[in-house]
Amino acid sequence: MNMIAKDWMKSKSAHERSLMIRRAQSARIIIICSYCIMGTACFFVVVLPAFGMSMRLTPNITDPGKPMPLQTYYIYDITKRPQYELTFISQAIYVSIAMMSYTSIDNFLSLLIFHMCGQLDILKNRLIRLDKYMNYHNMLKYLVTKHIRLLRAIDIIEDTYNMILLSLFIYFAILFAFYGFRMISLFDEESDTSLVHIIYFASTVFNIFVHMCLYCVLGEMLVAQCNKIYHAAYSNQWYIMDLKFTQDLLFLMTRGSKPIYLTVGKVFPVTMTTFCGLIKTSVGYISVLHTMRS
Repeated sequence: MNMIAKDWMKSKSAHERSLMIRRAQSARIIIICSYCIMGTACFFVVVLPAFGMSMRLTPNITDPGKPMPLQTYYIYDITKRPQYELTFISQAIYVSIAMMSYTSIDNFLSLLIFHMCGQLDILKNRLIRLDKYMNYHNMLKYLVTKHIRLLRAIDIIEDTYNMILLSLFIYFAILFAFYGFRMISLFDEESDTSLVHIIYFASTVFNIFVHMCLYCVLGEMLVAQCNKIYHAAYSNQWYIMDLKFTQDLLFLMTRGSKPIYLTVGKVFPVTMTTFCGLIKTSVGYISVLHTMRS
């Protein structure tokens, strides 16, 4: 966060500032959308049970007779007042805090990635116009230092999020498969499922799909921006400059040619290719479960 604050306080041209603002606005749109999705989920999990509408289709022995946000075994009788109201309120608070904490992790990641992309945009533009600077040797030195600084920041983000992304991808793949299988089963059974339940299941599957896609889009953006640094270093008129400058520029091109990406547990990169493979695997599990059930 200190690095982000310093980047905003540094002197820059109007065009560079507009690049940073545009990236920040994109991150803000994602944050607003994520909180809207969280609000929708909270409506289904907390608000509807408060009016006696449970999203669960199959009851079991733990059902107290009154719908609750979280179904579990209770060591006390919650059908009496005020135990029911106190338990319901405590669960509603817990669900809200859990949703906010869960969403904040995604929002913070999107904020960091968009800021990195904005800084890489500025770096790319300066590299392309490097031959226009009077003292291009000092400018190249500054750009190399800035590039190393950004790469170290990306490494910190990767080290922080790779295990989180691994657990989330496994969780999403399993949840997507089971919810998809459940929706197919509802249509196969031709049961009298209410429209609210169908909307709930569809919105849950959509939520899972969007979350997985968001991570992979952010990873793909980061890869694309890092690759543009390599092409920007090659695109300036290095051939009209002195030999020492072109040799220094070669180090930047060599480092920029190496792919930089977020990983899932340091196993495979977070890209749209990974997202497509994950969806394909989940759909395959849905097909297997449906075949075994039939």
